[in-house]
Amino acid sequence: MLKQEAEWLAHNIYSLNTNEVFPLLNIGSSTKKFREETQPWINNYIFKPAREEGYPVIHLDIKKNEGIDIAGDLRNPDILQEIAKLNIKSVMCSNLLEHLSNREEICEIIYSILPIGGYLFLTVPCDYPYHPDPIDTMFRPNIDELKREFPALKMIDGEIVCSKYNGTSLPFAIFAIAFIVRLMLPMYKSHTWRDGIAKLPYLFKKVSATCIVLQKV
Repeated sequence: MLKQEAEWLAHNIYSLNTNEVFPLLNIGSSTKKFREETQPWINNYIFKPAREEGYPVIHLDIKKNEGIDIAGDLRNPDILQEIAKLNIKSVMCSNLLEHLSNREEICEIIYSILPIGGYLFLTVPCDYPYHPDPIDTMFRPNIDELKREFPALKMIDGEIVCSKYNGTSLPFAIFAIAFIVRLMLPMYKSHTWRDGIAKLPYLFKKVSATCIVLQKV
């Protein structure tokens, strides 16, 4: 998640009536370490304020790990039953849809989870290099294209936010040197070297994310 993306999400989440936002389900949450150490701006902007105010956030991811409250496949009826007991009022889904081969199915499930009046905070890369986790379908929608994944929801806000790319928490200069050295070693893990070639243009231009807020009315 880009820092500007986290800022945008936080602004939109806390600009609303928090009684209509929380409990918030964070789908594709990743781990506590990722949110607080790898990309600490996720925690600082989005989740730390909720925790300090006592607003409930439930983190869901397919894998078990520290900081994941519900671990499992969103298609599993047992997982959906567990979610149903939590009285979720809104959903956040950030940088997940581009990693799904069954995007339409998951979008339908997300829609079913939202209660009437509930909000969906949704972000996806717009201009960003290939990054498999474990796959990347290269789904790179603009605002209107992302909205079309949820045709029954009402658009509340939408913006494409931009940032410099470094793909890491390292200072840009250090990252750039390491990146260039890596490109000089094509025989070492050649599949990742090819990915690096695809990322090369992003050393010299900005990346972006498409961010929208939708509501079930």
